[in-house]
Amino acid sequence: MILDKINNKDKEAMTDIQKNLETIKNRIEKIAVKFSRDPSEIKLIVVTKKFDFEKIKPLIDAGHLFFGENKVQEAEKKWAKTLSNSKDIELHMVGPIQSNKIKIAINLFTAIHSIEKIKTLKIINENISSNSTIKELFLQVNISQESSKNGIYVEDMDKFFIESKNFSGININGLMTLPPPNEEPSVYFALLNKLSKKNMLKYLSMGMSNDFETAIALGATHIRVGEAIMGPRNKN
Repeated sequence: MILDKINNKDKEAMTDIQKNLETIKNRIEKIAVKFSRDPSEIKLIVVTKKFDFEKIKPLIDAGHLFFGENKVQEAEKKWAKTLSNSKDIELHMVGPIQSNKIKIAINLFTAIHSIEKIKTLKIINENISSNSTIKELFLQVNISQESSKNGIYVEDMDKFFIESKNFSGININGLMTLPPPNEEPSVYFALLNKLSKKNMLKYLSMGMSNDFETAIALGATHIRVGEAIMGPRNKN
């Protein structure tokens, strides 16, 4: 395991957040091996919304490269300087995206996990260039059809993918979903996996702090973990 390779002196020097990161990585490795998956094919996105950069920096110092934010304005203020100095860091947009923020987003983020409207694809297609940072687009699917959640309903996906073919400069690369908080997530993850295969998509963004192991067992390629690594988030 990863922690076993770190000597005691190095362990003592690690911050709590760095220790949390290693614990989660160990859990990812263990569940991946159990289900005959390659741990290196599972991308751990540390969701850092509402956390100051000073609290994030220990993760970068530890070599972690994948982070997630929910708001374009917060992400730009927090990450712009660091991203300009480090091309290896990936920033993922994991929250809803407003139309008037898309032009900024495609030159800040590596991936957007929350596509749910053809209009969003249209704006991306019109503004993307060879210098844009955006590489991956995920369609957010509201499998449980909760009115409080964003995302396209399953029955509307076929029409969405047909219309998306009008945009030659971009492609949907994967699917993302958020299962209901008080229900068994495996049913929703399994369906998303099935939908991904039907549409011949490469990536599955599913699973967070409380259910990422179930998601990995059911094919997740991207998991989004926040408080299990960063600690409690400021609710204000």
